[in-house]
Amino acid sequence: MTVPEPKSKFTKPVLLPVPESRKREKLPPATQQEQLEDFLMDQRWLAVILLVLPLNFLFTSYWAFRDYLVRTVLSPFRSHDRTVAYIQKQMQKWRESGSKNYLCSRRPGFLQVTLRDGVYKHKDNAIDLPLYDILELDTEKRTVKVEPSVNIGQLTRFLIPKGWCIPVIPEYDDLTMGGMLNGYGIEGSSHKYGLFNDIIKSIDIIVGTGEVVHCSPTENADLFYALPWSYGGIGFAVMIELEIIPVKKYCRLVYEPMRTVDDMVNRFTELAEAANPPEYLEGIQYDYHNGILTHGDFADEVGKDGKYNAMGRWWKPWFHRHAEILMKKDHPTVEYIPLRDYLHRHTRSLYWEGDLIIPIGNHWLFRYTLGWLMPPSVSFLKLTQTKAQRDHYFHKHIAQDYLLPLNKLKESLDLSHQVYEVYPLWLCPHAVLKTTPQGALRAPVNGADIEQYVDVGIWGVPGAVGRREKYDAHEANREYETWLRENRGYQAMYAISEMTADEFYEMFDMTLYKNARKKYKSEGVFMDVTQKVLVKKDNSKDFATLL
Repeated sequence: MTVPEPKSKFTKPVLLPVPESRKREKLPPATQQEQLEDFLMDQRWLAVILLVLPLNFLFTSYWAFRDYLVRTVLSPFRSHDRTVAYIQKQMQKWRESGSKNYLCSRRPGFLQVTLRDGVYKHKDNAIDLPLYDILELDTEKRTVKVEPSVNIGQLTRFLIPKGWCIPVIPEYDDLTMGGMLNGYGIEGSSHKYGLFNDIIKSIDIIVGTGEVVHCSPTENADLFYALPWSYGGIGFAVMIELEIIPVKKYCRLVYEPMRTVDDMVNRFTELAEAANPPEYLEGIQYDYHNGILTHGDFADEVGKDGKYNAMGRWWKPWFHRHAEILMKKDHPTVEYIPLRDYLHRHTRSLYWEGDLIIPIGNHWLFRYTLGWLMPPSVSFLKLTQTKAQRDHYFHKHIAQDYLLPLNKLKESLDLSHQVYEVYPLWLCPHAVLKTTPQGALRAPVNGADIEQYVDVGIWGVPGAVGRREKYDAHEANREYETWLRENRGYQAMYAISEMTADEFYEMFDMTLYKNARKKYKSEGVFMDVTQKVLVKKDNSKDFATLL
């Protein structure tokens, strides 16, 4: 694949002028309480190092040992069917109790990768779902069967040494198969394979009647295509069968510096829509002008055109900081990276949220002494936050993923700069596929089988907040959400949504989902998706607290 040279040398960017309509008032001097809140947030990294990292290390070590034990010594004693029967028995007990609280998983709210708390979980409606194991690998059928609480880190550690992997690998180790089925999952390979739900071959799910229903593209297809983006509104998935592909030892990764936003958009679009696209594609925009575009393919060995980089080692620089250094070069760079290291390149630093959580985290001294404790689990970070810290984070920090047509990328970057002014930005392509029947994401335009989209990940502190200007994160979110609905875009459901239920149903086509809830008797048993993902108008509590 031909790699163009950067058009010009890297120069320190000049900030874009703020339009008059976007200028914000300066805030008055901070009160003592505000100064204290800011100080506690700024110094929270000490608590993270002293408390969160050790707890997380013990937690992950326990689960790694448990996973190994189950796959080896306890494998003959494991019974998936017995576990499913146990879940059904709990559901029957709930039904007999006459409880009016909707059924939900007993999984603690802090373990969910979302800013919301699971306030709808109670003793009488939370069901224990001990579904943590990989069930079956079939290399002839090219599938792997897993239980829904299996996470990405667990699955890649199992598959990659055997020469296999699922085609779409979201980076966070903590992301579970069930979470990505009911929400969404994405990776730099999604322009070839679609979203995580597009690599699913079949699902077993306990629906509202309490029975287990098997569904696939050819069996109970209405249920199969209704599950993605349903956020648990139809039932409890108990088995997910995934496609696997053969992989090689390395990823040959090319880093291309981009000097203008137009260069990034044009080159990103060219590669995403190519007849023979790269296996992996990703963009990181470090400011409005400068970014790095990376694309990679499988390789059996380290070639002479690049260097070997085992970036997954705990003492190595964080990926986004390493890429930023390469962005400032006047030429593309090639590296050969162990495949699992590449697939989890953002794990140790939680993309660039690690810069805020542990500001010294990428310093060589920290990496060589305490880097082996990284990353801090999102779950433990939430568990150790006070309410004041959560509120502070909620109002002064942005964590959004917006999915939009690829031909709207330039417009979306302009809007993001005006509304949020948060950098870096993550750009990840993905295909929206035509299915029969069609699920929550609308069919590609003009009757096509595939339409290329892009996920714009916006995570960080808005520029106006850093300058102590008046800023309303909720109004900013609403402006971007309105633009998305007008341009056939979507919002990730883990994020904070300011939409009303009507606006949500305007963004997503939930016709199939609603029909499935009725057909499989899930209404009155499981919460509707809007009751989980939409916030109240006072922006302080979950919509679910209205129940």
